[in-house]
Amino acid sequence: MTERTVRLVHRAALVLTVVVGCTNALLVALGILTPVTALKVWLGFELPLGILVLIVGALRVRILRRSGTPWAGVLDELVGRVPGALIRAELRSYRALWFLIRGRRVGAGPEVTTIGYTRGTMSVPIAWLVASVIEIAVVHILVPWEWLRWTLLIVSVYSLLPLAGWLADRVVNPHLLTRDGLVLRSGHQVVARIDADNLQRCIPRHRFQPAETGVDGEVLFLPGPDGTNLDLVLAEPVEALLPAFFEHRRRPALVSRFAIHVDDPAAARRVLDAALLA
Repeated sequence: MTERTVRLVHRAALVLTVVVGCTNALLVALGILTPVTALKVWLGFELPLGILVLIVGALRVRILRRSGTPWAGVLDELVGRVPGALIRAELRSYRALWFLIRGRRVGAGPEVTTIGYTRGTMSVPIAWLVASVIEIAVVHILVPWEWLRWTLLIVSVYSLLPLAGWLADRVVNPHLLTRDGLVLRSGHQVVARIDADNLQRCIPRHRFQPAETGVDGEVLFLPGPDGTNLDLVLAEPVEALLPAFFEHRRRPALVSRFAIHVDDPAAARRVLDAALLA
């Protein structure tokens, strides 16, 4: 059986399972089916269809892995590129929160200097997070039905995790200065790798604009809430990938200068200048 055939069977079984499940739930809600009848439908149709989806899905995973497809590609093939990106983003948020709790930084090591870039960028998201927590507490007190209170509480707390994970993702993924050069990041995404001998100058320069990540000519901007505060001048242009939520939407750019925001531009300049003299 080819991968194409398995994919078609898997999608058809998945769509049929969802349609039958939604129809069953709707008929119960409208009073057309009794709960007992709905249970019989579930046991007779939905459960076997669900088992078929799992079996065919496992077969697809086996075929894709044998063909050399990475796990990220397998996930995209099974659920679609956009849902796959959302699932990976959620899993990354949990990983980032775990790293933050343990005080770890991704890529840090004995011969690696980390350069943070989150100072001043967290005030608005954290304020929004606090407001959301207060709103959750108020709703939990005002809603009279206990089942609805607990349902809203669980859903609301769960919805806050991706935001907290996004904040943690930026904290635990700083820029990295190694013996080989500088790695510029935006969260988990690597924007550019600059070889040590290609980094020509490091210039403190405060720009209030632009406020969004982008490219202007041969300059790539990685700003904070009040712009950028450090310029990196290269001897030769390098290819960079602009950050984006969906990996397939990241745009390449050839740049010879980076205008970035860092937590402590003076300290960053000292370590970068030391790397230039090494």
